[in-house]
Order: sequence, then structure tokens, then C-alpha cells
Amino acid sequence: MARTVILEQDEAKLRAAIARAEKAAPRDAARFLEELIEGYRGGPAARGRARAAARARPLASAMGTDRRYLGHARALVRGAKAGMRIVGGRPVKSGEFADCVAVGCIGDWVCTGTLIAPQAVVTAGHCAQCATRVFFGTDVDGAGDVVAVKKAVRHPRYHQGRHNDLMVLLLARPVTKVKARKLASAALIAKATDARLVGFGNTNLAGTQGYGKKRQVDVPVVSPACQGETDGEDDDATYGCDRGWEIVAGRPLLERDSCTGDSGGPLYVATAAGEWRLAGVTSRATDSGQHECGDGGVYARIDRYREWLAGVPGVALA
Repeated sequence: MARTVILEQDEAKLRAAIARAEKAAPRDAARFLEELIEGYRGGPAARGRARAAARARPLASAMGTDRRYLGHARALVRGAKAGMRIVGGRPVKSGEFADCVAVGCIGDWVCTGTLIAPQAVVTAGHCAQCATRVFFGTDVDGAGDVVAVKKAVRHPRYHQGRHNDLMVLLLARPVTKVKARKLASAALIAKATDARLVGFGNTNLAGTQGYGKKRQVDVPVVSPACQGETDGEDDDATYGCDRGWEIVAGRPLLERDSCTGDSGGPLYVATAAGEWRLAGVTSRATDSGQHECGDGGVYARIDRYREWLAGVPGVALA
């Protein structure tokens, strides 16, 4: 059920909103984001709506008061201004993130996954009910390569103690035209302040419309290992994540997030050289969110599962 509320951003409008926010709040990260959203959405009325929404669903404000989120979100916006990050999101161009696949069964596509070996895709364990084929391409209704799944191997302790929301799909044939994605190291994940989400998921906050086109968005990393705290409360209690085993990312800017249909999809972090590595697998919404999409998400930390992944027969990690 986890969740890219991703719409193409208006670049000129975004840049104007960033400039306005920087002028209005040069040192206050919380006000900076408020001014950014007001400027992007069109004036003071937007601020009133945002405040009313916060009062209506106060739990969703957890990330809005998290100093890590506020700092990382501001840095992400500045990266967007420099052309390095995608705050508002956009469809993925043909050839980009080809390792990100749609996952489904006969007559339906429901989840997302990542090619981690020529004959293996990693996705979420809760996608098991419809995971007999994968699609390589940018639009499930367009041209692409459909490969059958020979065997699905869900984590042996799926939802036992920890969520362990992972599954490996062993493909009926190796994929040679797409390069398998390398996994991020623990050190790379630990220092990440933002990440890129890619998926085929739905594009409305209710999580009911828009599945099928590959989209991407950059979001702030809040807790790379579910081991910090917000307002004196540990991350596992605030966000519902597994301490040491999961990543919390979002609450996204301008209501861009992962959504239903993005389950199992990749959360990438960049190396110093700009190479994207797989750091997380989309699992679910945070406990502090009230919407199915748009309030941030929880992602299984792939480095903690490297040994298990490498031990699945047929998986030769990149």
C-alpha cells in the first residue's frame, strides 16, 4: 500500500518562488518553506490553506517541525535552483533509470521494482499477490520489454518483528540491455540529505489515479536509519519506522511524494561523482501522515539486506 505524487513543475514559477522565499526568510528554514509554498501556489491564500490543513491533521506536521527535514529541504531547494535537483518532479525521459521497472501480473500492473542483477529485481514484499511479470520502459501502455517472473522470493521474516518488506523476483531470462543498479554503501546512506524517488505510481493524493508512467522526484532525507528524534520522541515512535533498518524521507515539497503503485520502487542516493545508487525500497507511508500520499514515506534500507540478497540463488549483485 505504499506509495510519486509527481507533476511536471513550472520551472520559472519555482525559481521565482525560491527567490521570494530566500529574501523573506534568509535564516529561518521553517518560514522559508512556508514562503516557498505560498509563492509557488499563488499568494497569501495558500498560506491560509496550509495552516488550516495543518490544524485539521496535526500529526502530519511531524516532519514540518523536524529540524533535520527543514534543513535538508532548504538545501534541496537550493540544489533545484542550481539545476541539480527536481523539487516538483517530472516524467522520466526514455533511457533514464532504465533499471526501474513496473511490477504486475496478467492484466494488471500494481507495483515498482529495481533491477539489481541481470536476472533479479528487488521490490516490496507486500507486492507478492501480483508479481508474475516486470516491464522495462517508461509507460506500461507504450513500447517496452515484458519479462516473466520465474520465482518470487519474499524475505523469510517479512512482517515478523521488523517489517522486512522486501522480495526478490527471479526473472525467466537475464536482461542484458539494461544495466543492473549498484547498491549504496552504509556510509553513503548515512550522509545523504536528499534522495531521488522513481516509480510508476499514482499521481493524486488519494492514491487512486495516474499509475503507469515512470516519474521521478527529489525529497529530503529525514532519518537515514530511523535512529534520531523529533521533539524528544524517537523516530521509530514518530514515523513508525524500524530502528536501524529503514529510511524516512519527505515530507516532500509542493506535495510531491511516492504513492500507491510506487511500492517496491527505488530510493536512490548520489555518490560524490553523481552516480545514483540504490539505497532504499519503497515500503509505506509514515505513521505521522494522514494522507495515503504526500506526507512522507518509509523505505527499507537496502544495505542492511545485502547479505540476504546475495544469498538468494540466481542473484549476482552489480
